[in-house]
Formats: sequence, C-alpha cells, structure tokens
Amino acid sequence: MRIAVISDLHIGAHARTDTFGHSADSFQRFLDALEAEHDRVVLLGDVYQCDHGWRLGNSATELAAARARAPWLLERLERPDYTLVHGNHDAVLRTEGVPTEIWLGRTDPFPALLLHGDSFDPVIQKAPGVSGAATWASGRIRRAGLRPLAEWLEDRDIQVKGKRLQTPGGPYVRGARGRMQRDGARLVVMGHTHIPWRYETSEGTILNSGTCSRGQKMYASLDTLTGHSHIVSCT
Repeated sequence: MRIAVISDLHIGAHARTDTFGHSADSFQRFLDALEAEHDRVVLLGDVYQCDHGWRLGNSATELAAARARAPWLLERLERPDYTLVHGNHDAVLRTEGVPTEIWLGRTDPFPALLLHGDSFDPVIQKAPGVSGAATWASGRIRRAGLRPLAEWLEDRDIQVKGKRLQTPGGPYVRGARGRMQRDGARLVVMGHTHIPWRYETSEGTILNSGTCSRGQKMYASLDTLTGHSHIVSCT
C-alpha cells in the first residue's frame, strides 16, 4: 500500500489567528497530487486548531468553526481513501471516534504504525496542564494582533522538539523504537514536531511528516509492500 502522510495543518476558527496559511485552491491541488500517487492519504493529527478560543474548554465550538472554514477538507475526509488521526490540538475529535493511532498494511512485509507523536512528548506527558495553558496563551496573543510574537514563541518550542528531543537518543526515537519492538511495526510515522525527519534503526524506519502550516507543504511517502519511504518538502 502506498501511503501519503500529512500533519499539523492547524486550521483554526479564523484565518487571522490560525497558522494554516494556504488558499483552498492551492491546497486542494496539493491533495490531488497526493491522491494521484498514493492509495491512501492520512492526515496525522493537529489538522484543526481547537484550543485557541477565548475560553479554555470550548474546543467543540472551535472545531465547528474550523470545519466551516474548510468544507472542502471535510468532504475529502469522508472518502474511503482518506484517514484521519487526532493530535493534541484537535483531541476533541476523540468524541467522534477519531483514533489516536492506526495501523496500515498490517499483513504486508513492512507494517506501518501511524500516530501523531504527542504520546512521545515528555512535556505533554508529564505536564499536560502546562502545555495546554501555553497553547491557549499563544492563541490569546494571536487574537490580540501580535502574530509575530506568537510565532516567535512557537518557533522556540519547535526548536526544542527538533534539536533536543527528536534526536537518535531522544524520546521520540525511543518511543517509536519501543512500539517497533513491542508491536512489530517496521515503519513508524508521526508529526507533532513540525520538523520533517527520517531515521533508520535496526527495527525499521521512523519518519516525521513535518507540517503543512504557515503555507508549507510537506509529506511522508511510504510503501508497506516494499518498505520504501521518503520525506518531501514542496516549499
């Protein structure tokens, strides 16, 4: 099975406060190209930004508003060749039965485990309240018209995830290798850090699909029959 994986679109309730950064037409052309070359397109979490509202705990309202902004995406997600997994910023999707992780090609030579990656994030796992409050504060900063400040703060978070944590001995690799050893995955794909990455281990291959936010187009491509995999950045 040929699989394309994208993640971290961060479509929010309002264009002025979210980080998606694409026109509907340009992103649909991107999806068309992925569909033409793959059997399945997986959206691997943080597709929607549901925790930037004025009040904590109104994720369902934010999700409804984000979906209303992108009905074209909602239509694609209803197709059989699309699969959705939730992340930490759209975890409200769990109430609709959207999974935390999925397996594809389980009976193929290179079975793939796909999950957002927040389960490997030590800050989220050890201090979820702190992580949630920081995200909400970032949303408030954006709503106040201070987008550059919010992006500077978010970039610092991305740098920590990439330079300190998404390394051969870091928690993301340790977590992925643990799932390979325990569950038999040969390919583990995640998002969350916004940094595209591919790493070979003795158990198999770990990939990060990067991000499709801020006008960027990145994806992971993998084949569960051949084991071939690569990361593509279209920006």
